[in-house]
Order: sequence, then structure tokens, then C-alpha cells
Amino acid sequence: MISGRRTAVAAAALFAVTACSPGVLGGGGEEKAGAPSASAGGEAGPALEAVEALEVKGRAPRTGYERDRFGSPWADVDGNSCGTRDDILERDLENVRYRDGDCVVVSGTLADDPYTGQSVEFEKGRSEVDIDHLVALSDAWQKGAGQWKPSKRIALANDLMLAV
Repeated sequence: MISGRRTAVAAAALFAVTACSPGVLGGGGEEKAGAPSASAGGEAGPALEAVEALEVKGRAPRTGYERDRFGSPWADVDGNSCGTRDDILERDLENVRYRDGDCVVVSGTLADDPYTGQSVEFEKGRSEVDIDHLVALSDAWQKGAGQWKPSKRIALANDLMLAV
């Protein structure tokens, strides 16, 4: 259930970040090669119709992109005195151990790696476990984040639902 919710939220954010907008597909409504279509003998449902109405835009240049424009890496945006990276590790790992209290995660187990399905051991500084954004920040920049207020870019870079 949680995984499905995360996927739905990530998909909605992806549409927002990539600046997808309604438009006319193919200029005259003709089908494009590889585009989804209605099932044999059936009509397209509302979701498929919405997807077909999305305008695909080209990539903008990375002009002006710098990671620092999205704030300090793994900032404490929720005010719990822990960086976002540690919040994500605490969320996704089992058997979590902390350094000096309850904030800096030093070890744990990623029981079901979302890419391999395998169990992966995390040890700070010696691990294959990495935290990454579902939408690369440079891609977000090219899709319009360069026009956002700094607070919105920082929120994107530290969004718990957009990091795995």
C-alpha cells in the first residue's frame, strides 16, 4: 500500500517537474508510433486520453545549473534536527543504529532493495546503499526549476517522497 502511494505521488511530482501540459498530439490527432492506444475493440479510458493529450517538450539547456541552487545537500527541512538523508535512511532501513543519539544513521539493513529485491547492508562510509532523487535535480532545472523561488527548489531536493 505504501509503495503504491509513493509511486502515485512520485508520478504526480514527475508530471509537475517535467512541465507536462495538455496539448494536441500530432497536430491532427493522428496516432504516433509507439503511443499507447485503446485495447482491441475498446475505447480509451480517461487516463489514456489524458496521457494522449500531453504535449512533449524538448529539453532546455542546463545553463545556470549548479547543485547549490537547490540548497545544502540533505538539509533539515522538516525541523527535526536531522538531515533529509538520515530521515530517508531511517524510513527505509530496518535494524537502524545511530551515532550519538537518534539522528545520524550509521548502519541498518535495506530489506528489499527496490531495484534488485535483495537485502543490502548499510554501513556509513562503506556501503552500496545510496540515496538518489527520482527526478535528477539537473533535469528538474532544465524542465523549469531554474525559474522557481529558491525555497521551492530546496523543497524539491529534500522531498522524502522523491528520494529513494
